[in-house]
Amino acid sequence: MTKTICLGLAGLLLCLNVGCVTMVDEASLAQQQADYDRMQEDMQRLNEKLGGIQLEQQNLAREIEGLRKAPREDLVTKNRLDTLDRQVQSLAAGREADRKQIVSDLSHKVAAIVGTSSSSSGRSGGGAETGYEHVVESGQTLSTIAAAYKVRVASIKKANNLKSDIVRVGQKLFIPKP
Repeated sequence: MTKTICLGLAGLLLCLNVGCVTMVDEASLAQQQADYDRMQEDMQRLNEKLGGIQLEQQNLAREIEGLRKAPREDLVTKNRLDTLDRQVQSLAAGREADRKQIVSDLSHKVAAIVGTSSSSSGRSGGGAETGYEHVVESGQTLSTIAAAYKVRVASIKKANNLKSDIVRVGQKLFIPKP
C-alpha cells in the first residue's frame, strides 16, 4: 500500500507539475507581452526624439549654410580693412620720414645761412674751432641738431660745456665743423 500511495503521489505530482509548466508558460507569455509593449512604447519615444533631433540638425545645417556665406563677406571686409590699415601705416611712416627730411633740409639751410657768418671761437679747451652758431627752435633736440649738421652730440655738448642733452627754445649753440 505504501507503494501505491507513493506511486499515486508521484502521479499526482507529475500531473501538478505538468499543469504548473502550463501556468508558468502562460505567466511567461504574459510577461513577455508586457515587455514587448513597453519596448514598443520606448521605440515610439525614441523615434519621436530622433525626429526632433533630425529637425534640429536640419535647422543647424541651414544656419551653418547662412554662416558660411557671411564669413566670406566678413573675410573680404577684414582683408580690405587690413589692407587699408597697412596703407595708413605706410602713409604714416612716409609722413614721418618726410618730416625728418624736412627738418634735416631746414637745418642744413639754417646751417648754410649761419655758415656764411662762420665764426671762430675758442670755446673748447683753449683751442680755436670753426663752426656755426645755431639757435634752438621748437621741437628740436640735441640729437636732431647734431644730425642736421652731421656732427656728434658729444661734440656739441663739449663745445658748449653742456652737462645734459636738454636744450631750450632760443638757446644759442656753437656747432663745430665736422
